[in-house]
Amino acid sequence: MAKPGPFAGMSRREFFAKSAAAGGAAMLASWAGPVIERAYAADPAGMGGLGDIEHIVLLMQENRSFDHYYGTLSGVRGFDDPSPAWKQYGYAPGSPSPSAFGSSGINSANVGSSSGGAVDANGYLLPFRLDTNRGPSLDGECINDPTHSWGPQHQAWNGGRMDQWVKVHLEHEGPGNGPATMGYYTRADIPVHYDLADAFTVCDHYFCSVMGPTDPNRLYWMSAHIDPEGKNGGPLVETPTLIPKNVYSWRTMPENLEEAGVSWKIYQNKDVGPISSVILDGMMGCFKQTAGSPALQRKGVDPSYPDDFKTDVQNGTLPAVSWVVPSLLDCEHPTLPPALGAVGIVQVLDILTSNPAVWEKTALIISYDENGGFFDHVTPPTAPPGTPGEYLTVPLGSVAEADGIAGPIGLGFRVPGIVISPFSRGGLVSSEVFDHTSQLRLIERRFGVDVPNLTPWRRQTVGDMTSAFNFAAPPNATVPKLDPQPRVAPALAQCGPNMALGFLDKGIPYPVPPNSMPKQEPGTRGKPSGLA
Repeated sequence: MAKPGPFAGMSRREFFAKSAAAGGAAMLASWAGPVIERAYAADPAGMGGLGDIEHIVLLMQENRSFDHYYGTLSGVRGFDDPSPAWKQYGYAPGSPSPSAFGSSGINSANVGSSSGGAVDANGYLLPFRLDTNRGPSLDGECINDPTHSWGPQHQAWNGGRMDQWVKVHLEHEGPGNGPATMGYYTRADIPVHYDLADAFTVCDHYFCSVMGPTDPNRLYWMSAHIDPEGKNGGPLVETPTLIPKNVYSWRTMPENLEEAGVSWKIYQNKDVGPISSVILDGMMGCFKQTAGSPALQRKGVDPSYPDDFKTDVQNGTLPAVSWVVPSLLDCEHPTLPPALGAVGIVQVLDILTSNPAVWEKTALIISYDENGGFFDHVTPPTAPPGTPGEYLTVPLGSVAEADGIAGPIGLGFRVPGIVISPFSRGGLVSSEVFDHTSQLRLIERRFGVDVPNLTPWRRQTVGDMTSAFNFAAPPNATVPKLDPQPRVAPALAQCGPNMALGFLDKGIPYPVPPNSMPKQEPGTRGKPSGLA
């Protein structure tokens, strides 16, 4: 258990008084600081039980793996983990050296050669920092978008060996952009994300639901299903250019909530007008039943973010369950900068904490739909072949994007997960296995509404997220370290052509620096108590 800090166990008023005396005033002047401090200092309502949470708010960002964001964070399963997976990445001894790709290939992108440089002495390409501050180029914030479709993701997994990341991405992105799969950020690059982990509970065994791209994972977030038997319009294993409308007909979690009389809404950002709902979406428009239900349309398609969300928080009418779909610019999908994603996360937190009576009874869960093609070293739990509901059973030739691979559907790779709440303070780490259906399980546990379509294997394998809360222990009110300066303008200045071209894999490649195995920050983290 981590040693309690000097602010442990204090009231909100005592917290602010002592933080100012300790120099906290300067931190409170930072751009994200006031919001994080306000959220951190709020005392929870009630005596500390699951029933005291009246609002569960779910925010899903895009395309980042756990090691890619939090590999250097202290006290989590990161780069110091003694795993053989590190040495399975990249160029195994006996395979072609990077120089074999020619003068216009990897060598020209500064990945190194067989004699040294960015590849280590054994010929492996190790994880390397995407430096957003003093990096070898100005595209550390806005790197190109690695492939993350069903086929390449399963190939990188390679039956659980996790040894094909670089090989697969070299094949798909080429020698310039392929090595970016091994890129990671540090606290200096994504300070707000680290601040949140230091203030609340980070989940270091949170896996995406599907070993594939965005839309299948977002369907799991709403329904725990992609219809692998093809009975109700599926299966969906790809992210189409435009999200399909009125195609699927399997049961969704919002329908179960509606039937049970539990309030809910999906707040959809509409910053690019009608096209928003066919690019990044809450997914209810995909379902035939939504078109025929005024209630599903009114609650699952119409609400806008941030306007309607802000109004509901301010008026004390926030529903029991809220899904939030962020602005396209704030969603963190490469080549968009993480700094803009931090702005989006802080905006949600700012709105929630603007009404203390709402915030003191709220849990905000931040997750990422999938790893975006970025490496992670932890082998995900996967269902044995033939497990009902966990493999495609339709003829694979009828699912073009399946690349002849029936599964497993999941679990996919680790992604960042943060539980932000007055009930999860203290810079803790939860190491129970979670996936997107765990968020639905938390709703089930709190409000008594069953998760539809959930397979017995998945129900047995992943938890319900109650273990990520610290109900039985006094809160640790140590002041979190905050980013002293806003990073939005520098981030945007770096992006230039990559924001326009990186989605097409045509942006400027990040030149890989000399390689050495990264280390984590020193320190440990306590474990949350879970249910009292």
